[in-house]
Amino acid sequence: MAIDKLAHDDFDRARWKAFWRKVTTLLTGKSNELLPFDEVRGRLPLKGQHYLGMRQVSIDKIIGSLGRYRDFDRAFLPVQTRTRDRWINIDKAHHHQVNLPAVDLIKMGDIYFVKDGNHRVSVARERGQEFIDAYVVEIETPVTLTAETVVDDLALKQEYAMFVEQTGLLSLRPEAVLDTNLPGLYQRLLEHIDTHRWYLGEQRGTDVPYPEAVASWYDRVYQPVISTLRENNVLKTFSGIPETDLYLWVMDYQWYLREVYQDEPADQLAKAEGSRQLVKNYPLPAVKKLLKVMRNAGWFDELVLEQEWIAFEARTHLSEIRPGACVRTSIPGQYKIFLEHIDVHRYYLGEQRSAEVPYSEAVISWYDHVYLPLAGFIQEHGILESFSGRTEADLYLWIIRHQNYLRGVYGDDVPVEQAAEYLVSDFGSGSTEKKKNTGSG
Repeated sequence: MAIDKLAHDDFDRARWKAFWRKVTTLLTGKSNELLPFDEVRGRLPLKGQHYLGMRQVSIDKIIGSLGRYRDFDRAFLPVQTRTRDRWINIDKAHHHQVNLPAVDLIKMGDIYFVKDGNHRVSVARERGQEFIDAYVVEIETPVTLTAETVVDDLALKQEYAMFVEQTGLLSLRPEAVLDTNLPGLYQRLLEHIDTHRWYLGEQRGTDVPYPEAVASWYDRVYQPVISTLRENNVLKTFSGIPETDLYLWVMDYQWYLREVYQDEPADQLAKAEGSRQLVKNYPLPAVKKLLKVMRNAGWFDELVLEQEWIAFEARTHLSEIRPGACVRTSIPGQYKIFLEHIDVHRYYLGEQRSAEVPYSEAVISWYDHVYLPLAGFIQEHGILESFSGRTEADLYLWIIRHQNYLRGVYGDDVPVEQAAEYLVSDFGSGSTEKKKNTGSG
């Protein structure tokens, strides 16, 4: 009789705990639901199943059920009374130290769903038991499922599953882990891969197989950004924010800066506009915090410039064609302008010859007959001394831009040498005028 009362008291205590857990989760907004197996199975790709046999399973990792997910909460506390007798009878067996049959579980990722034995799991957990004997069948899925996974995560897990299936990334790079907290970002990653594939095709002059483009994007674009964030302890600063979210925010900010710098090369104005656009698309406190980090970090500027230079080299192969060639700019967004100059030069060469000019030949001609003469003039006249911290490539673009500006003002052709003189006079060190048009201020 005493054990019978104990078991009834245990159930009432468990129900009371379930009530207060519900109140707490309503106040905090946290999920208190077991994962429904059918919904998880319906959303995620399955790669087959196999029997693992008898295992001792951590009860904390049992967070779902096949048919009883509405009868218990996340902690397997009973949220209803219709199976009260069943729960109490199992609790009595524990008090009498009766060995109960092992439960049947289904393992997916790092979590378990109860196929048979929901009440046994509930009683065991309420009694403080850490492990339970179970017959386990594992269903394989490429998606990471952990004890923190909730129902609201399933949409993101489904997006990730589609991303993995489409890209084959886990077959190409099994160590890859691309988690995100924000819906729609996996589609952005697919766009990044497509863009990278297009650039590879442009470099080679032929279509690039999709799997090769995926592996190249992961190795040459994604991983370098993540490595930079790790090396500079950015991930520690943003604890709880997935690496993939940070990667996308960094890449988007880079893109905004490149676009703005082409029209407005002044550093502070460009960064302010780039920041505004990023916050507009991602109005999150973490994004604002990341912007403060990036705007004051030398590593970010180096990352942007290095990636742009690598893309420029991959497109032009200038260092291979002209060993020792150094076209390095200190301002984001400028390599795209160099590529436009090469394209225009190629067009005029084709007009002169009445035939299409190979791209590599156009690169050589542009470097030898357009860039080098002006770079030599910059060196010869010590123009860099008036623009501390800048490069010959910066001055090349500023002089060309200033030449076009003067043509518009005077309506006549202005020699490049004269444009350089005006640039130094108007915007070099010692000038009191606003250096907006060159970005030297």
